[in-house]
Amino acid sequence: SSPIPRSTPPFFTAAPLPACLPAPEEAVAMATMKKVVIIGGGPSAKHCAENLVGAKNLQVTIVSANKFVEWPLAMPACLVKPELHDKAISPNFDTYKVKGVEYKFGPVTSVDVSAQTVTYSADGKEEVVPYDALIVATGFGMPLIYPALGTSLADRKAQVLKVDAAIKAGSNVVVCGGGPVGLELAGSIRVQYPDKKVVLVSRSKILAGNPEKTQNTVMGVLKSMNIDLATGDISGAPEDFSLEAGSLTVGNEKVSYDVFLPMYSRGPNTAFLKSCPELLDAKGAIKVNESLQSTGRGQIFAVGVGDNKLSFIGFAKLADQWKDVTNNVKAYLEGKELKKHTEGMPGMTHPPVVVVGNSMNGKGAWAGIDCSVLPAPLKCCCCCGMGGFPFCPPPCCWPCCHPCCIGYCGGKPEGAGPAAFIGPMAFKTAGLHFKGIGEAPKQQTM
Repeated sequence: SSPIPRSTPPFFTAAPLPACLPAPEEAVAMATMKKVVIIGGGPSAKHCAENLVGAKNLQVTIVSANKFVEWPLAMPACLVKPELHDKAISPNFDTYKVKGVEYKFGPVTSVDVSAQTVTYSADGKEEVVPYDALIVATGFGMPLIYPALGTSLADRKAQVLKVDAAIKAGSNVVVCGGGPVGLELAGSIRVQYPDKKVVLVSRSKILAGNPEKTQNTVMGVLKSMNIDLATGDISGAPEDFSLEAGSLTVGNEKVSYDVFLPMYSRGPNTAFLKSCPELLDAKGAIKVNESLQSTGRGQIFAVGVGDNKLSFIGFAKLADQWKDVTNNVKAYLEGKELKKHTEGMPGMTHPPVVVVGNSMNGKGAWAGIDCSVLPAPLKCCCCCGMGGFPFCPPPCCWPCCHPCCIGYCGGKPEGAGPAAFIGPMAFKTAGLHFKGIGEAPKQQTM
């Protein structure tokens, strides 16, 4: 007898693939794409992503701890004038994001170098991102100058207001750190609150990486601004900033405070690699070769957080790292030879600008520019430090540069004129790296 014909069940009926699924050729392309993960939310991470996103067969992901961008160069001013804080923030992801890059938000908690995965915490849950190459561009920790990892914009703004309120209410403010950031904040407090006692505390001499002549000049500036300087071994200092009264010892001197503000680097933000101690040196920097590639794991590259020796950490030095690391990541993934990194602007052996206070208009503040370490084009712009108002810069440059941005003709490139130029630039430079600085926050959906 003939078999009984059966109807094909509906769920076996052939149907076109849903439009949301990629076409077969696209699926193959996606499967063969190499995954590059960048850890970091600052300019180094952003510029690395820009350099990579147009490359063929690369899928680029940024894992950023926070959902907003804050410009650290402006924070010493914002901590004493919180009404300026919005001008240092890009709050809207849709504005500052790099097109074509996938973003994940949350602090990175660990990296599994064997499985080649990054784990981050998102809304209390652990999420995992795989990588073929990993770029660590997390910067350095410094309380208050950088927001805490994973903090919200509302909490960060509340913190800045709280710090200013404590400074305003207190009588004695101690700033710990004799580098550029500590000097700028101590001076900003003095400019904003002339009646406070301000003490700058440092384990060693101030501006240790600058020429002795600059150190002596700045010590004179501190004295003229009535900022006390205490140097020597420090004991009893809080680990973090403190808005409650206390004291510490510097050398044999007891120093009391109502507010304690530590303004020194806490080292690279690489705690998520501590489960692989062979990758880090004693200070937490990633051990790298001359190509800025990890000596322990070839898939990992470092920007700004490697143990390669630099004169100082700054944009002048980092820009070439962005370029060289991204080129080497592409070469690594293609099985090609990596290129040796050379330090950017090698003639710039120390930061060319020192600021003691940011008043935004130069009043009461001081800044000095060391033209000897500037690249040739900038040396010409500032007449090698020998020019000044009214001849240099010429009037056509005044809309961008303060008329007295390098002092007065025949004088030194220092004082209120350079301070009036450098103060606003601490905010304006943010726009060179991120869009949306100063925007009002929008409702975000992600």
